Amino acid sequence: MSQPHDVLIIGTGITGLSAAKHSLQNGLSTVTMEALLPGGLVTNVNELDGEIQGSGSDIAAALMLEVHKLGAKNINATAASIERDAEMLAVTSDAGRHLARTVIIASGARLRRLGIPGEAEFEDRGVSHCADCDGPFYKDQNVVVVGGGDSAAQEALVLSEFARQVHLVHRGANFKARQHLVDRLTDHPNIVIHWRAQVEAVLGDRSVRAVRVREADGPAAGEISCTGFFPYVGLEPSCEFVPEAVLRDAGGLLLTDANLRTAMPGVFAAGAVRSGFGGLLKHSVAEGVTAAESACAFIRS
Repeated sequence: MSQPHDVLIIGTGITGLSAAKHSLQNGLSTVTMEALLPGGLVTNVNELDGEIQGSGSDIAAALMLEVHKLGAKNINATAASIERDAEMLAVTSDAGRHLARTVIIASGARLRRLGIPGEAEFEDRGVSHCADCDGPFYKDQNVVVVGGGDSAAQEALVLSEFARQVHLVHRGANFKARQHLVDRLTDHPNIVIHWRAQVEAVLGDRSVRAVRVREADGPAAGEISCTGFFPYVGLEPSCEFVPEAVLRDAGGLLLTDANLRTAMPGVFAAGAVRSGFGGLLKHSVAEGVTAAESACAFIRS
C-alpha cells in the first residue's frame, strides 16, 4: 500500500491535469492515476475549434509538463473501486491499494459504440475513431462517418481533405452540430449527407469494404462502398469503478453540487464524467480547478 496523499486524481485528461496543477500549486500532495496515455480524447484533435485554439496534443503536452515540474507522480493503473477506510479514502487498482484524503474523479468519457456487426471485428482495420490520426491513410478513397453532432461534423470535414468522398450518415433530419459547422458540411463538394439513415453493419474480409445502411424512407437496406468507417455517436462516462454511494443521472453521469462534490464525502467529480458538464475544453480546465479548490477546502476544513 502506498503512502497516503492529500489528493488522488483518477484520469489525466485536461480536467485531471488541470486539477493536479491547481492542487499542487496549493501545496497539496497529489498523485494521478491513469492506465492509458495522458491527455485524453483532446490529443486526437489537431486543430481545436473554440475559445482555446491550437493542437489538442500540444496543449495536453504543455499541461503535462507543468504538472510534472510541480512534482506530480502518476500511478500507471486502472481504478477498480473507491471506498472509505477510516479517515481516508481507499482507491483499489490493478497496481494495489492507494490511500488519499480526497479523490477527484476525472476519468472522462469514451466514444460510444454503435454495437453493430463488424464494428469491433474491424477495429484498426478500417474502423477508426480519429480522423486527424488516420485521415491520410484514406487519401482518394471513400469513407463513412456516422453522427450528427460537433464531433461527427468536425471529423467529416477533416476527412474531406483526404478522401475522395465522405458519406455522413445521420439518423435524424437535422444536425445537432453548431451552425458554422453545418454550413461548411452542406456546402462541401465531396461530403454526401444521408439523412434519417442508420448503419446496420460494417462489411469486409480482412478490412472494411462497405457498410450496410437503411434509410427511413427506403424499401430495403443498401450498401455504401468504403474503406474507412468513423462512428461519432456521442460519449458514455467511464465510471464503472465508482461506488453506488455516488449518485448518477439517467445517463449514468455522476451527480455533483455546484462545487463538484458528490454524495460521498471527500469525493469530487469533474469533466465529461459529470452530469452538467459543458463539453468544451474551457469547461474541462475550469472544472479541474474547481474540483481542486473544493478538495483543498475539504482538507482544510
